[in-house]
Amino acid sequence: MNILKSICMAFSTYSRIPMPQVKWEEKNAQYVICFYPLVGLVVGAAEAALLLLYQSMGFSETVFALLAIALPILISGGIHLDGLIDTADARHSYLSKEEKLRILKDPHVGAFGVIRLVLYLLLMLAGLLLLAEQATERAEELFAYALVIPFWSRVLCAVTAVWFPKARKEGMLQAVTGGKKIAQMILLCIWAALGIAILLWRIPIGVQWIRIPVWILADLLLLLWYRRMAVREFGGVSGDLAGWLLCMLELVAVGILLPAF
Repeated sequence: MNILKSICMAFSTYSRIPMPQVKWEEKNAQYVICFYPLVGLVVGAAEAALLLLYQSMGFSETVFALLAIALPILISGGIHLDGLIDTADARHSYLSKEEKLRILKDPHVGAFGVIRLVLYLLLMLAGLLLLAEQATERAEELFAYALVIPFWSRVLCAVTAVWFPKARKEGMLQAVTGGKKIAQMILLCIWAALGIAILLWRIPIGVQWIRIPVWILADLLLLLWYRRMAVREFGGVSGDLAGWLLCMLELVAVGILLPAF
């Protein structure tokens, strides 16, 4: 029952999917982060279904790309984009760590946040339009990645939330990562292995498999840079920084997918 409560709390916190009301208790909250990737699995299933509809119904590439961008926002409520905007505003203030943390909590939106949001959406749109042109020739491969990318990105965000230093000693991120780190990391590693297994299962054996280690290496390099940036500029990671990281991980994934081989 505690696991089911933690799952309900994870979906209630990180998505707009209706869930049964669960009392917020520390023993359940400390494992919420472990089930955050399941939200990504739902997003991935929606993206994969959209890809199948596009391939079967043949609506325009622009409609597909716009819907592919909109679906994660509708399901998650845009919590990751909020983190992207707040992080951009804080980083481009060039103030002290304390001031940057204050900006993260400020509900107002600054110019740099809007600029980074528009740039991110334009890059995602361009990438998805190019992938839509290849959808017929790469049907199985793109289906597998559409399913796994949102899941895998949230696995890595959860790992960094548990493992990396925190910017604050209180708050939501601390509440959902305050459990036993070893148990949390074991479960998250299982999720990561599941994501890789789905790719290997769904993608035909061949040169396409080369993309998997390249993608993992690119993500690891991003995580190393992210940790350095978060500690140096904010004193550690936060919920908003995690949202920024999720956006960057998914942008990297689209970029890795673009070359057809």
